Amino acid sequence: MSQRGMVIDSLEFARRHEALSGRLQLSTLPRLVEVLFDTSGSLDFKVSGETAGGDAFLAVKLEGALPLICQRCLGALVFELSVNSRMMLVEPGSPWPDDGQTGGLEDEACDAIEASGNLDLAPLLEEEILLALPIAPRHEHCEPPAATTASKEASPF
Repeated sequence: MSQRGMVIDSLEFARRHEALSGRLQLSTLPRLVEVLFDTSGSLDFKVSGETAGGDAFLAVKLEGALPLICQRCLGALVFELSVNSRMMLVEPGSPWPDDGQTGGLEDEACDAIEASGNLDLAPLLEEEILLALPIAPRHEHCEPPAATTASKEASPF
Protein backbone atom coordinates (compact mmCIF):
# COMPACT_ATOMS: atom_id res chain seq x y z
CA MET A 1 0.00 0.00 0.00
CA SER A 2 1.17 3.47 -0.73
CA GLN A 3 0.92 6.28 1.76
CA ARG A 4 -0.21 9.67 0.51
CA GLY A 5 2.55 11.97 -0.70
CA MET A 6 5.09 9.18 -1.05
CA VAL A 7 5.46 9.16 -4.87
CA ILE A 8 8.26 11.32 -6.24
CA ASP A 9 10.11 12.05 -9.48
CA SER A 10 13.40 10.73 -8.11
CA LEU A 11 15.81 12.67 -10.35
CA GLU A 12 14.04 16.00 -9.88
CA PHE A 13 13.76 15.33 -6.15
CA ALA A 14 17.53 14.74 -5.95
CA ARG A 15 18.50 17.63 -8.23
CA ARG A 16 16.38 20.06 -6.21
CA HIS A 17 17.83 18.72 -2.93
CA GLU A 18 14.32 18.15 -1.62
CA ALA A 19 13.51 16.25 1.56
CA LEU A 20 10.51 14.26 2.71
CA SER A 21 10.02 12.97 6.22
CA GLY A 22 7.27 11.43 8.26
CA ARG A 23 6.01 8.26 9.90
CA LEU A 24 5.64 4.96 8.14
CA GLN A 25 2.85 2.78 9.57
CA LEU A 26 4.02 -0.83 9.99
CA SER A 27 0.61 -2.21 8.99
CA THR A 28 1.01 -0.71 5.47
CA LEU A 29 4.13 -2.74 4.65
CA PRO A 30 2.93 -6.17 3.42
CA ARG A 31 6.31 -7.94 3.28
CA LEU A 32 7.43 -6.62 6.67
CA VAL A 33 4.15 -7.63 8.35
CA GLU A 34 5.12 -11.29 7.85
CA VAL A 35 8.04 -11.03 10.31
CA LEU A 36 6.40 -8.82 12.92
CA PHE A 37 4.89 -9.99 16.19
CA ASP A 38 2.54 -7.02 16.15
CA THR A 39 1.74 -4.55 13.35
CA SER A 40 0.74 -1.60 15.49
CA GLY A 41 3.32 1.13 15.51
CA SER A 42 5.39 3.14 13.09
CA LEU A 43 8.90 4.10 12.05
CA ASP A 44 10.27 7.58 11.43
CA PHE A 45 11.77 8.17 8.00
CA LYS A 46 13.55 10.88 6.08
CA VAL A 47 14.43 10.80 2.38
CA SER A 48 16.72 13.54 1.04
CA GLY A 49 17.89 14.30 -2.47
CA GLU A 50 21.58 14.96 -3.12
CA THR A 51 23.90 15.59 -6.05
CA ALA A 52 27.66 15.09 -6.39
CA GLY A 53 29.48 15.71 -9.64
CA GLY A 54 26.94 14.77 -12.29
CA ASP A 55 25.33 12.06 -10.15
CA ALA A 56 22.04 12.18 -8.24
CA PHE A 57 21.43 10.34 -4.96
CA LEU A 58 18.72 9.58 -2.44
CA ALA A 59 19.73 9.44 1.22
CA VAL A 60 17.41 7.35 3.40
CA LYS A 61 17.19 7.41 7.17
CA LEU A 62 14.86 5.08 9.13
CA GLU A 63 14.54 4.82 12.92
CA GLY A 64 12.25 3.13 15.38
CA ALA A 65 11.46 -0.04 17.27
CA LEU A 66 10.18 -3.13 15.48
CA PRO A 67 8.34 -5.91 17.35
CA LEU A 68 9.91 -8.98 15.71
CA ILE A 69 9.19 -12.65 16.45
CA CYS A 70 11.90 -14.39 18.48
CA GLN A 71 12.89 -17.54 16.60
CA ARG A 72 13.64 -19.37 19.84
CA CYS A 73 10.62 -18.70 22.08
CA LEU A 74 8.20 -17.24 19.46
CA GLY A 75 7.56 -14.25 21.72
CA ALA A 76 7.92 -10.56 20.97
CA LEU A 77 11.42 -9.20 20.53
CA VAL A 78 11.98 -5.44 20.30
CA PHE A 79 14.54 -4.63 17.61
CA GLU A 80 15.88 -1.06 17.51
CA LEU A 81 16.15 -0.18 13.84
CA SER A 82 18.54 2.54 12.66
CA VAL A 83 19.20 2.67 8.92
CA ASN A 84 21.26 5.25 7.02
CA SER A 85 21.68 4.39 3.36
CA ARG A 86 22.51 6.18 0.15
CA MET A 87 21.33 5.23 -3.32
CA MET A 88 22.72 6.45 -6.62
CA LEU A 89 20.03 7.13 -9.21
CA VAL A 90 20.78 5.74 -12.68
CA GLU A 91 18.73 7.18 -15.51
CA PRO A 92 16.79 4.60 -17.56
CA GLY A 93 18.90 3.49 -20.52
CA SER A 94 22.16 4.74 -18.97
CA PRO A 95 24.95 2.27 -18.20
CA TRP A 96 25.14 0.95 -14.64
CA PRO A 97 28.26 1.82 -12.64
CA ASP A 98 31.23 -0.53 -12.94
CA ASP A 99 32.27 -2.57 -9.92
CA GLY A 100 34.91 -0.11 -8.68
CA GLN A 101 32.81 3.04 -9.20
CA THR A 102 30.37 4.81 -6.89
CA GLY A 103 27.19 2.71 -6.83
CA GLY A 104 28.97 -0.35 -8.24
CA LEU A 105 28.82 -3.82 -6.74
CA GLU A 106 31.98 -3.29 -4.67
CA ASP A 107 30.77 0.02 -3.20
CA GLU A 108 29.42 -0.77 0.27
CA ALA A 109 28.52 2.86 1.00
CA CYS A 110 26.11 3.28 -1.91
CA ASP A 111 23.78 1.14 -4.02
CA ALA A 112 22.53 1.98 -7.50
CA ILE A 113 18.82 1.99 -8.35
CA GLU A 114 17.00 2.97 -11.52
CA ALA A 115 15.62 6.50 -11.45
CA SER A 116 11.89 6.85 -11.92
CA GLY A 117 9.53 9.71 -12.60
CA ASN A 118 6.98 7.88 -10.46
CA LEU A 119 8.97 6.33 -7.59
CA ASP A 120 6.79 5.07 -4.74
CA LEU A 121 8.91 5.46 -1.62
CA ALA A 122 6.95 3.01 0.58
CA PRO A 123 8.28 -0.16 -1.16
CA LEU A 124 11.78 1.34 -1.28
CA LEU A 125 11.69 2.07 2.45
CA GLU A 126 10.25 -1.38 3.16
CA GLU A 127 13.14 -2.97 1.24
CA GLU A 128 15.68 -1.01 3.29
CA ILE A 129 13.99 -2.16 6.50
CA LEU A 130 14.00 -5.81 5.42
CA LEU A 131 17.69 -5.65 4.49
CA ALA A 132 18.53 -4.32 7.96
CA LEU A 133 16.75 -7.10 9.89
CA PRO A 134 18.65 -9.94 11.54
CA ILE A 135 18.35 -13.28 9.76
CA ALA A 136 17.13 -15.16 12.84
CA PRO A 137 16.08 -12.69 15.55
CA ARG A 138 16.12 -14.08 19.08
CA HIS A 139 16.45 -12.99 22.66
CA GLU A 140 19.84 -13.35 24.28
CA HIS A 141 18.20 -15.47 27.02
CA CYS A 142 14.77 -17.04 26.69
CA GLU A 143 12.95 -20.29 27.28
CA PRO A 144 11.61 -22.40 24.41
CA PRO A 145 7.82 -22.66 24.16
CA ALA A 146 6.38 -24.87 26.91
CA ALA A 147 5.27 -28.33 25.88
CA THR A 148 1.55 -29.05 26.08
CA THR A 149 0.17 -31.85 28.26
CA ALA A 150 -0.96 -33.78 25.17
CA SER A 151 2.65 -34.12 24.04
CA LYS A 152 3.65 -35.80 27.35
CA GLU A 153 2.07 -39.08 26.27
CA ALA A 154 4.44 -41.96 25.63
CA SER A 155 5.85 -41.95 22.16
CA PRO A 156 5.94 -45.24 20.24
CA PHE A 157 9.36 -44.30 18.85
